[in-house]
Amino acid sequence: MSESDTITRNAKSNLAFTLMDLPAEKRMRMAQFYAFCRIIDDIVDEPGMSEQERHAALNRWEDVISQKVPATPGIEDEVQKLVSELQLDITPMLELIDGCRGDISPQQPETREGLLAYAYKVAACVGITSATVMGASAEAKDYAIALGYALQLVNILRDVAEDCRKYSRFYLPKNDMELFGVTQEDIREQRYNYRMRQLLAYEAALAEKFFGDAETLYQQLSVDDRNALIPAQAMSLIYHTILLKMQDDEYRVFERRYSVNNFRKLWFLLRARLGTVAMPTFPSLADWGFLKNKNSSDTPENK
Repeated sequence: MSESDTITRNAKSNLAFTLMDLPAEKRMRMAQFYAFCRIIDDIVDEPGMSEQERHAALNRWEDVISQKVPATPGIEDEVQKLVSELQLDITPMLELIDGCRGDISPQQPETREGLLAYAYKVAACVGITSATVMGASAEAKDYAIALGYALQLVNILRDVAEDCRKYSRFYLPKNDMELFGVTQEDIREQRYNYRMRQLLAYEAALAEKFFGDAETLYQQLSVDDRNALIPAQAMSLIYHTILLKMQDDEYRVFERRYSVNNFRKLWFLLRARLGTVAMPTFPSLADWGFLKNKNSSDTPENK
């Protein structure tokens, strides 16, 4: 088993789950790309490293995917070959690294524009490259961006408490928090009240907008692109369900972590696949001769 396979299997993430739908070669390549994303995220989040060491590790990965340095055997070599063999545009991968780098010394975004700029790097750019690796055309880029925004906003809403407690990170825009009278201290102290619910509902509405945009864009893609993006569409169904769970539960993100069980994930994967199948076109009643009234003027007897 390759190093990327091991990383992907151990992660047990929603994306790793949906990759089972892909043909073997594309599944292998997506495992390689997912492992790269997982490693970049872990460099920033895992304990035991100084800020200097984290930056140095990210710098190393920038040089690896830019092919400025020889890759070491294992995941570096796998990712470098992935980039070379698929001739990937490495700009989104470099932007992902840059976005994650910002989490080493996190700064709360002032506005929604700042939040979306961050989400573009850490989520939309992942979507852009994933779409290419899965075999979609360049026409899928806007879909990948919209879905990336939606998924990241759900993550931010779901993980408000954890991001604060474990990493002292606040991703909800400062201006939005001020609009609803919510402070960082409210989040630290996990104060669940009307103001907090209204703030989270306000951000959830933005996520809902991007889910809607992504679905519209998905339906406009060719059948080939939709088939290539079945795992992404399954991710959309999974994360939208998580969003709906939070909405129905009035955003009790300080009390529980919202998720979807494996049975429902399988169902969403099936739904995503069925959504790409062109249904047969049935003839109209006018074409079904045996259903015609025998007394009509165009029956054989009257011709």
